[in-house]
Amino acid sequence: MSVKFDSPSVWTASNIALITMRGKDRISFLHNFCTNDIKKLVDNAVVEAYITSIQGKCLGYVSVFQASDELLLITNDYKTEELAAHLDRYIITEDVEITLNQKPNCLLFTGEGIEQWLQQEQPQGTLVANHWFNQSSYWFFGELSTAQQNDLQSLTDEQIHAVRIHAGTPIYGDDVTEENLAQEVNRNQQAISFTKGCYLGQEPIARIDALGNVHWYLVKVDLGIIEAQPCDILTRESKPIAKIRSKSSLTNEALAYVKRGSHESGSKVSADQGEFKVF
Repeated sequence: MSVKFDSPSVWTASNIALITMRGKDRISFLHNFCTNDIKKLVDNAVVEAYITSIQGKCLGYVSVFQASDELLLITNDYKTEELAAHLDRYIITEDVEITLNQKPNCLLFTGEGIEQWLQQEQPQGTLVANHWFNQSSYWFFGELSTAQQNDLQSLTDEQIHAVRIHAGTPIYGDDVTEENLAQEVNRNQQAISFTKGCYLGQEPIARIDALGNVHWYLVKVDLGIIEAQPCDILTRESKPIAKIRSKSSLTNEALAYVKRGSHESGSKVSADQGEFKVF
Protein backbone atom coordinates (compact mmCIF):
# COMPACT_ATOMS: atom_id res chain seq x y z
CA MET A 1 0.00 0.00 0.00
CA SER A 2 1.01 3.65 -0.37
CA VAL A 3 2.91 5.18 2.56
CA LYS A 4 1.03 8.46 2.18
CA PHE A 5 -2.50 9.62 1.42
CA ASP A 6 -2.89 11.18 -2.03
CA SER A 7 -6.03 13.30 -1.53
CA PRO A 8 -7.70 15.28 1.29
CA SER A 9 -8.84 12.61 3.72
CA VAL A 10 -10.52 12.15 7.09
CA TRP A 11 -10.42 9.50 9.79
CA THR A 12 -13.02 9.29 12.53
CA ALA A 13 -10.53 8.94 15.35
CA SER A 14 -11.00 5.88 17.51
CA ASN A 15 -9.71 5.62 21.08
CA ILE A 16 -8.52 9.23 21.37
CA ALA A 17 -8.89 11.04 24.71
CA LEU A 18 -8.57 14.71 25.58
CA ILE A 19 -7.35 16.16 28.89
CA THR A 20 -8.05 19.88 29.27
CA MET A 21 -6.12 22.02 31.78
CA ARG A 22 -7.40 25.48 32.70
CA GLY A 23 -6.43 28.10 35.29
CA LYS A 24 -3.66 30.68 35.50
CA ASP A 25 -1.10 28.17 36.83
CA ARG A 26 -1.72 25.49 34.18
CA ILE A 27 1.50 26.12 32.24
CA SER A 28 3.90 26.11 35.19
CA PHE A 29 2.03 23.15 36.71
CA LEU A 30 2.28 20.90 33.65
CA HIS A 31 5.88 22.05 33.10
CA ASN A 32 6.74 20.47 36.47
CA PHE A 33 5.30 17.07 35.58
CA CYS A 34 6.35 16.39 31.99
CA THR A 35 9.53 16.03 29.97
CA ASN A 36 9.17 18.90 27.51
CA ASP A 37 9.46 22.67 27.99
CA ILE A 38 5.86 23.84 28.33
CA LYS A 39 6.88 27.35 29.36
CA LYS A 40 8.32 27.93 25.87
CA LEU A 41 5.17 26.74 24.12
CA VAL A 42 3.53 29.60 22.20
CA ASP A 43 -0.15 29.97 21.36
CA ASN A 44 -1.47 27.48 18.76
CA ALA A 45 1.73 25.40 18.95
CA VAL A 46 2.00 21.74 19.93
CA VAL A 47 4.77 19.54 21.39
CA GLU A 48 5.12 15.92 22.39
CA ALA A 49 5.83 15.06 26.01
CA TYR A 50 5.97 12.19 28.44
CA ILE A 51 4.37 12.56 31.84
CA THR A 52 6.73 10.57 33.98
CA SER A 53 6.84 8.88 37.35
CA ILE A 54 9.58 9.60 39.87
CA GLN A 55 11.43 6.60 38.33
CA GLY A 56 11.39 8.23 34.88
CA LYS A 57 8.79 5.85 33.45
CA CYS A 58 5.98 6.96 31.13
CA LEU A 59 2.66 7.44 32.90
CA GLY A 60 1.48 9.23 29.77
CA TYR A 61 2.59 10.16 26.26
CA VAL A 62 0.73 13.21 25.02
CA SER A 63 0.63 15.99 22.46
CA VAL A 64 0.31 19.30 24.32
CA PHE A 65 -1.50 22.13 22.50
CA GLN A 66 -1.35 25.69 23.80
CA ALA A 67 -4.71 27.35 23.25
CA SER A 68 -5.29 30.94 24.33
CA ASP A 69 -6.82 30.05 27.70
CA GLU A 70 -6.21 26.31 28.13
CA LEU A 71 -3.85 23.42 27.48
CA LEU A 72 -5.13 20.43 25.53
CA LEU A 73 -3.42 17.08 26.09
CA ILE A 74 -4.24 14.66 23.27
CA THR A 75 -3.46 10.98 23.78
CA ASN A 76 -4.54 7.45 23.05
CA ASP A 77 -7.16 6.43 25.60
CA TYR A 78 -5.07 4.07 27.71
CA LYS A 79 -5.22 4.51 31.48
CA THR A 80 -6.23 8.16 31.00
CA GLU A 81 -8.30 8.14 34.19
CA GLU A 82 -5.16 7.18 36.12
CA LEU A 83 -3.18 9.87 34.29
CA ALA A 84 -5.70 12.61 35.09
CA ALA A 85 -5.83 11.43 38.72
CA HIS A 86 -2.02 11.45 38.92
CA LEU A 87 -1.89 15.09 37.84
CA ASP A 88 -4.87 16.11 39.97
CA ARG A 89 -3.22 14.60 43.05
CA TYR A 90 -0.48 17.24 42.96
CA ILE A 91 -2.77 20.26 42.81
CA ILE A 92 -2.51 21.90 46.23
CA THR A 93 -2.84 25.68 46.04
CA GLU A 94 -2.30 26.06 42.28
CA ASP A 95 -5.05 27.51 40.11
CA VAL A 96 -5.45 24.48 37.84
CA GLU A 97 -8.56 22.60 36.75
CA ILE A 98 -8.23 19.25 34.97
CA THR A 99 -11.02 17.75 32.86
CA LEU A 100 -10.90 14.37 31.09
CA ASN A 101 -12.99 13.64 28.00
CA GLN A 102 -12.55 10.02 26.91
CA LYS A 103 -14.89 10.33 23.92
CA PRO A 104 -14.34 13.71 22.29
CA ASN A 105 -15.78 14.39 18.86
CA CYS A 106 -12.42 13.97 17.14
CA LEU A 107 -11.45 13.68 13.48
CA LEU A 108 -8.04 13.45 11.83
CA PHE A 109 -7.44 15.37 8.61
CA THR A 110 -4.56 14.40 6.32
CA GLY A 111 -3.64 13.75 2.71
CA GLU A 112 -2.27 15.69 -0.23
CA GLY A 113 -4.00 19.05 -0.50
CA ILE A 114 -5.45 19.07 3.02
CA GLU A 115 -4.10 22.57 3.80
CA GLN A 116 -5.85 24.01 0.75
CA TRP A 117 -9.05 22.21 1.72
CA LEU A 118 -8.90 23.60 5.25
CA GLN A 119 -8.24 27.12 4.00
CA GLN A 120 -11.21 26.87 1.65
CA GLU A 121 -13.67 25.20 4.00
CA GLN A 122 -12.57 26.63 7.37
CA PRO A 123 -14.44 24.03 9.47
CA GLN A 124 -15.66 25.32 12.81
CA GLY A 125 -13.75 23.81 15.71
CA THR A 126 -10.26 23.41 17.19
CA LEU A 127 -7.48 22.41 14.80
CA VAL A 128 -4.26 20.92 16.23
CA ALA A 129 -1.20 19.80 14.26
CA ASN A 130 -0.75 16.05 14.37
CA HIS A 131 2.70 14.35 14.21
CA TRP A 132 1.78 10.81 13.19
CA PHE A 133 2.79 10.84 9.51
CA ASN A 134 5.45 12.03 7.10
CA GLN A 135 2.89 14.43 5.61
CA SER A 136 0.68 17.15 7.04
CA SER A 137 -2.12 16.06 9.35
CA TYR A 138 -4.37 17.70 11.92
CA TRP A 139 -6.59 16.74 14.81
CA PHE A 140 -9.99 18.41 14.59
CA PHE A 141 -12.36 18.78 17.52
CA GLY A 142 -15.67 19.96 16.11
CA GLU A 143 -18.36 19.18 13.56
CA LEU A 144 -18.28 18.90 9.78
CA SER A 145 -21.22 19.54 7.53
CA THR A 146 -22.47 16.61 5.46
CA ALA A 147 -21.08 18.27 2.34
CA GLN A 148 -17.65 18.70 3.96
CA GLN A 149 -17.63 15.10 5.17
CA ASN A 150 -18.55 13.84 1.70
CA ASP A 151 -15.80 15.96 0.14
CA LEU A 152 -13.10 13.99 1.97
CA GLN A 153 -11.88 10.43 1.45
CA SER A 154 -12.71 8.28 4.48
CA LEU A 155 -9.82 6.29 5.94
CA THR A 156 -9.95 3.06 7.94
CA ASP A 157 -8.17 2.26 11.18
CA GLU A 158 -5.95 -0.18 9.28
CA GLN A 159 -4.88 2.45 6.75
CA ILE A 160 -4.16 5.06 9.41
CA HIS A 161 -2.08 2.80 11.60
CA ALA A 162 -0.17 1.28 8.69
CA VAL A 163 1.04 4.76 7.67
CA ARG A 164 1.64 5.76 11.32
CA ILE A 165 3.79 2.67 11.85
CA HIS A 166 5.66 3.33 8.60
CA ALA A 167 6.47 6.81 9.92
CA GLY A 168 7.74 5.23 13.16
CA THR A 169 5.28 7.09 15.41
CA PRO A 170 4.23 5.38 18.66
CA ILE A 171 0.97 5.79 20.56
CA TYR A 172 0.35 5.32 24.26
CA GLY A 173 -0.97 1.93 25.30
CA ASP A 174 -0.01 0.16 22.08
CA ASP A 175 3.67 1.12 21.95
CA VAL A 176 4.38 3.00 25.19
CA THR A 177 3.19 2.06 28.67
CA GLU A 178 3.96 2.80 32.28
CA GLU A 179 6.59 0.05 32.10
CA ASN A 180 8.78 2.02 29.68
CA LEU A 181 11.55 4.43 30.56
CA ALA A 182 11.24 7.66 28.58
CA GLN A 183 14.46 7.08 26.61
CA GLU A 184 13.37 3.59 25.55
CA VAL A 185 10.68 5.19 23.36
CA ASN A 186 13.50 6.70 21.30
CA ARG A 187 11.94 10.14 20.69
CA ASN A 188 14.29 12.27 22.77
CA GLN A 189 14.45 15.07 20.23
CA GLN A 190 10.67 15.39 19.94
CA ALA A 191 9.60 14.77 23.52
CA ILE A 192 12.39 15.53 26.03
CA SER A 193 14.05 18.81 26.99
CA PHE A 194 17.34 18.24 28.77
CA THR A 195 17.68 21.94 29.67
CA LYS A 196 14.29 22.82 31.19
CA GLY A 197 15.25 22.16 34.81
CA CYS A 198 13.58 20.03 37.45
CA TYR A 199 10.39 18.03 37.01
CA LEU A 200 9.03 14.79 38.40
CA GLY A 201 11.20 12.02 36.91
CA GLN A 202 13.94 14.38 35.72
CA GLU A 203 16.73 12.85 37.82
CA PRO A 204 16.73 9.30 36.34
CA ILE A 205 16.18 10.70 32.82
CA ALA A 206 19.16 13.04 33.22
CA ARG A 207 21.26 10.22 34.70
CA ILE A 208 20.56 7.96 31.70
CA ASP A 209 21.45 10.82 29.35
CA ALA A 210 24.72 11.53 31.16
CA LEU A 211 25.98 8.11 32.13
CA GLY A 212 24.62 5.40 29.90
CA ASN A 213 22.00 3.86 27.66
CA VAL A 214 18.83 1.88 28.08
CA HIS A 215 18.73 -1.80 27.12
CA TRP A 216 15.83 -1.57 24.62
CA TYR A 217 14.89 0.99 21.96
CA LEU A 218 11.58 1.38 20.14
CA VAL A 219 12.25 1.27 16.38
CA LYS A 220 10.42 0.57 13.14
CA VAL A 221 11.04 -2.89 11.69
CA ASP A 222 10.17 -4.72 8.51
CA LEU A 223 9.27 -8.23 9.59
CA GLY A 224 9.78 -9.73 6.14
CA ILE A 225 8.42 -13.28 6.20
CA ILE A 226 8.13 -13.41 9.98
CA GLU A 227 4.54 -13.88 11.11
CA ALA A 228 4.27 -12.02 14.40
CA GLN A 229 1.54 -10.22 16.30
CA PRO A 230 1.56 -7.41 18.89
CA CYS A 231 3.13 -8.55 22.18
CA ASP A 232 5.01 -11.41 20.50
CA ILE A 233 8.68 -11.75 21.46
CA LEU A 234 11.29 -12.61 18.84
CA THR A 235 14.33 -14.49 20.09
CA ARG A 236 17.91 -15.17 19.11
CA GLU A 237 19.34 -18.38 20.53
CA SER A 238 16.19 -18.50 22.68
CA LYS A 239 16.92 -15.09 24.26
CA PRO A 240 14.66 -12.05 23.60
CA ILE A 241 15.92 -9.80 20.81
CA ALA A 242 12.72 -7.89 19.89
CA LYS A 243 9.34 -7.20 21.50
CA ILE A 244 6.63 -6.49 18.93
CA ARG A 245 4.21 -3.65 19.71
CA SER A 246 2.04 -2.06 16.96
CA LYS A 247 1.96 -4.16 13.79
CA SER A 248 0.33 -3.51 10.42
CA SER A 249 -1.40 -6.40 8.69
CA LEU A 250 -1.28 -4.35 5.46
CA THR A 251 2.52 -3.94 5.29
CA ASN A 252 3.96 -6.41 7.85
CA GLU A 253 5.86 -3.48 9.34
CA ALA A 254 5.86 -3.03 13.10
CA LEU A 255 7.12 -0.95 15.96
CA ALA A 256 9.23 -3.06 18.28
CA TYR A 257 11.55 -2.71 21.24
CA VAL A 258 14.83 -4.08 19.93
CA LYS A 259 17.83 -4.97 22.08
CA ARG A 260 20.55 -2.33 22.23
CA GLY A 261 23.29 -3.13 19.73
CA SER A 262 20.79 -4.46 17.19
CA HIS A 263 18.51 -1.39 17.06
CA GLU A 264 20.50 0.86 14.72
CA SER A 265 18.84 1.90 11.45
CA GLY A 266 19.82 -0.42 8.62
CA SER A 267 20.51 -3.41 10.86
CA LYS A 268 19.48 -6.83 9.58
CA VAL A 269 18.76 -8.97 12.60
CA SER A 270 18.72 -12.76 12.55
CA ALA A 271 16.15 -14.15 14.95
CA ASP A 272 15.08 -17.70 15.62
CA GLN A 273 11.84 -16.88 13.75
CA GLY A 274 13.62 -15.41 10.70
CA GLU A 275 15.36 -12.18 9.67
CA PHE A 276 13.94 -8.70 10.21
CA LYS A 277 15.26 -5.28 9.21
CA VAL A 278 15.46 -2.14 11.33
CA PHE A 279 14.60 1.09 9.53
